[in-house]
Amino acid sequence: MKGYRYPTHWLVVVLAVFALLATQCAPPAAPTPEAQVTPTAAPTETGAPVAQQELTPTLAATLEVSQQVITQVVEESEAAKAREPKKGITVVSDEDVTTPRTKRGGEYKDVATSDAVSFHPYLTTDTASSSYQGMVYTSGLLRLDENTLQYIPNMAEKYSVSEDGLTFTFHLRKGMLWSDGQPITAHDFEWTYQQVINPANEFPYLSQLEFIKSYKALDDYTLEIKIEKVYCPSLGQMAGLITPLPKHVWEKLPWNDPDKNPEMNKPSVVSGPYKLVEWKRDQYAIFEANENYWYRGAPNISRYVIEIVPDQDVAYQKMKTGESDTGPITPDKLKEARQLPNITVYEWWPAAALWSYIGLNMRPGFPTHDLHVRRGLSYAIDKDLLTEQVMQGQAKRMCSVYPETSWVYNPDVPCYDYDPEKAIAEFKQAGYTFQDGKMVDPNGKQLRLKLFFGPHTSKTRELIAVTVQDYLRRIGVETDIQALEWSTFLEALHSKEPDWDMYIGAWQATIEPHIMYTIWAEENIPQLNSVAYINKEVEKLFEEAGSNCDVEFRKERYQKIQRIIAEDAPYVFLFYNKAWSGQNKRIKGIIPTALGIGWNMEDWYIEEAPTP
Repeated sequence: MKGYRYPTHWLVVVLAVFALLATQCAPPAAPTPEAQVTPTAAPTETGAPVAQQELTPTLAATLEVSQQVITQVVEESEAAKAREPKKGITVVSDEDVTTPRTKRGGEYKDVATSDAVSFHPYLTTDTASSSYQGMVYTSGLLRLDENTLQYIPNMAEKYSVSEDGLTFTFHLRKGMLWSDGQPITAHDFEWTYQQVINPANEFPYLSQLEFIKSYKALDDYTLEIKIEKVYCPSLGQMAGLITPLPKHVWEKLPWNDPDKNPEMNKPSVVSGPYKLVEWKRDQYAIFEANENYWYRGAPNISRYVIEIVPDQDVAYQKMKTGESDTGPITPDKLKEARQLPNITVYEWWPAAALWSYIGLNMRPGFPTHDLHVRRGLSYAIDKDLLTEQVMQGQAKRMCSVYPETSWVYNPDVPCYDYDPEKAIAEFKQAGYTFQDGKMVDPNGKQLRLKLFFGPHTSKTRELIAVTVQDYLRRIGVETDIQALEWSTFLEALHSKEPDWDMYIGAWQATIEPHIMYTIWAEENIPQLNSVAYINKEVEKLFEEAGSNCDVEFRKERYQKIQRIIAEDAPYVFLFYNKAWSGQNKRIKGIIPTALGIGWNMEDWYIEEAPTP
């Protein structure tokens, strides 16, 4: 049985340059650099080799995975509707993980406009870094089946749940090795967990582990996890949040000092499908197949090279001419890309939605601290026109936290449809006056806001920024736009003393709705909750939804959350978009599913690759 073996590590801030498919197994969303998705080493594997480029029956033999198909799969999956785990059960895998792949060889050439920040899985929150990390580190005691989104064994070949539902025992597969030949054991999991829960190590998603009472290695291959009380998403979270690090290497090194811990940026002992050969920051990263990879051995493609280029036009041209096997396709280039003779464009509505927004700084002292200013900004921007013109029909409007594809979607929330008169009225309630074409404060000073985005290479973001600037000028608000390099953007976004009013962001959400709690929690300011949103009622509703496993009860709580957040307007909600990826036709073995195309990347192969 095949399945998605690469849980994207964190919640996503922005349009994607890398193919990341966030699931509930992984922590929430993660900041992503680009609106369109192109799979980068979607590390972590897949099942049986694929002889032809054919689609599963679930997808009705089409290169495009429709929103209707995705919505149906998500609706019926346990990943989306987390229920109380079945008690007193044992689940055993019969999957063959030892038969080696047979289409080995060749080099895959990738191109991107933003580089990773670090290889440290627990100190980063952006998808570019998660993509690199997924190349070299394997994770997931369980994974999601790529068609049904049901949990199936992964690094654990068997797991059981106690009669009271509070003890989970995972039995690891024997024979899994680190790249240096040492065994991967339960002690690696336990040691990593202990580092992660140490508050001094500042894991951004620490709150997602608070439901765990104990996490112990009973022996080399048995891991016991106990929880305090029933928590609906417990199985997925405990099975996917910990990516084991090699204890025998890392225990001798400081956790968060790259000057004294070379593993943070040059990992030498890894568990994933690839090993790092060389990383020249902002130039390139080179990976080679890991012969000790535990899931059916080394991936088919022997070498994976990522080149960092100045902008998306250069990246697209490299794909177009065949210098690269893939590359970012902006919405305005999508029609042309579909016609390229050497490229196949795969399209899908992600099971974990990619949605874009404008974050509004709610801290005291900023104009956007005022509720009426935030609502006024939402009314002032024609989000329908922006969605259509910027995304070229490849996205749909979104008015609150969950898109239509989610089973908890609430259509009955304030949507702030374009209305300049209402915008001006809201600003009036905040003490501003619209006179002589300017929005002025009580002292007669025109309102001027700072809007920033990253990466600076993103044509889509740039277009959103100038469009927003134009709309706000119509109601007398001036906007200063600043485009930043990706890592600089993340630093500014997560600053404890920010100097911005607005930013353009995006989340790659999680299939299970509860995990989105992290971006609204006060304790996650400023790392995930960059706008500093604080609403204790919302936090209480999330807590209630997570502790009661009745589906209708949970749905009602999540729908209340959507309405409250929409009313509070911490974001100008824009749209959720289709994902697409252009791949050179020499790359075979690609199968689109509800999880996109990167789920089985280890089985991709190059048609002209020589047989060893």
